[in-house]
Amino acid sequence: MDFATRRKYYNRCRAYESLAPDDERNLDIDFLYGARGIGWAQRLGDAIELSDQPEFLLLTGLPGSGKSTELRRLAERLRTTQSGASFLPVLVDADEMLDLTNPIDIPDVIAALLYGLEAAILALEGKDAAGAMESGYFSRLWDWLTKTDVELGKAEFAIPGGGPKLVAEMRSRPGLRAKVRNIIGSHLSRFLQDARTEFLQLQARAGSARQVVLIFDSLEKLRGTSGNWDKVLASAERLFSGGAPYLRLPVHVLYTVPPALVNRCVERIYFLPMIKLADRSGTRHDAGYDAARDLVRRRVPDDLLLELFGPQAEARTERLIAWSGGYPREIVRLLQQALAVPEQPLTEPDFERIFNELKDAFRKAVPAEAFPWLARVAEEKYLTIRDDKHRAVADLMLSNNAVLRYLNDNDWFDLHPAVAQIPGVIEARAAAGAEAADGG
Repeated sequence: MDFATRRKYYNRCRAYESLAPDDERNLDIDFLYGARGIGWAQRLGDAIELSDQPEFLLLTGLPGSGKSTELRRLAERLRTTQSGASFLPVLVDADEMLDLTNPIDIPDVIAALLYGLEAAILALEGKDAAGAMESGYFSRLWDWLTKTDVELGKAEFAIPGGGPKLVAEMRSRPGLRAKVRNIIGSHLSRFLQDARTEFLQLQARAGSARQVVLIFDSLEKLRGTSGNWDKVLASAERLFSGGAPYLRLPVHVLYTVPPALVNRCVERIYFLPMIKLADRSGTRHDAGYDAARDLVRRRVPDDLLLELFGPQAEARTERLIAWSGGYPREIVRLLQQALAVPEQPLTEPDFERIFNELKDAFRKAVPAEAFPWLARVAEEKYLTIRDDKHRAVADLMLSNNAVLRYLNDNDWFDLHPAVAQIPGVIEARAAAGAEAADGG
């Protein structure tokens, strides 16, 4: 394979790229293969289309599980629905609106959603957002904030461009963010009432027959740094637990949330599963392998796979899929790593090296204290949480993709294949098995 061809397909295998519905690489796994239990865009869409009241939905999934792509598919479904209703789906990217490395709070989330919706309505009206927002909600909000607390009028808190820049400035300036939070926190009822009124006014501008659906993506990336990870996750738990009363809006809204919240909240959280390569008992699931094989084919055609992997192309592709655990991002990432090897077809040592590097990466990310809990997950196929120490381990393992979720009639969990091969995990499983045998 020449360099130009390798480069082309290497870039078709970007693991962190979410795909538009019309991208030729976009595979509707649920519609074509049913390899994730149900049709997720349809299930979420039905929840919105069937409801005569504003829906409040929570969705999570491991980074790279196809969540953002599925949300784009949901938005397209709502735009073109045949149900008789008319929707205006608005995708808001939390990564662009919030500082996801630090704790979040109610004002940040509400302001981000209002900004995204106002921009969408202005675009619908054919207006320039930058100019029109000068007389919009955020100018009024900034005026109220500066009159409520004169400290905000000082130079250190000044916002070039005024209120319309408030969301962007809060994202990048911790001091300003803290000040605004404190002011709003002292007048939370008024802020929420004004925000509610603004949501309704924007809904009215969308047209009487059109229902706004806000889709707040990328919030599942909220995880902070090694120094503040617990505080960041706790901030998400505070916002979304107890029914999240302050985040329920007078329009339909879907929030993505960190996977760790499934162990912390009793609210219903839709959890996008992996492609199921086997059932809970370990029996091969052909539809899952077919879906994963098609995912590969849509990035690298069969003739080039033959050049890449040689005469054993099909067998090697199946091994690559198996090593992914049905994790879409892992499939694409492993494929890209194979394309990065200079000599084709890959020798067996080069091919094995791809998986060894994956195992090494997980060995560095999984602490020894997690081994017994991981061994338990491998045996029970469930996330058993005994105490806060267990919960902390589960949070970390979910966030690092060490544990994967699947769906049959009920959901179940298993270890990432690379994690199952960590010597300490193998030893912990053997010890647990011996202990169970002795107990019997």
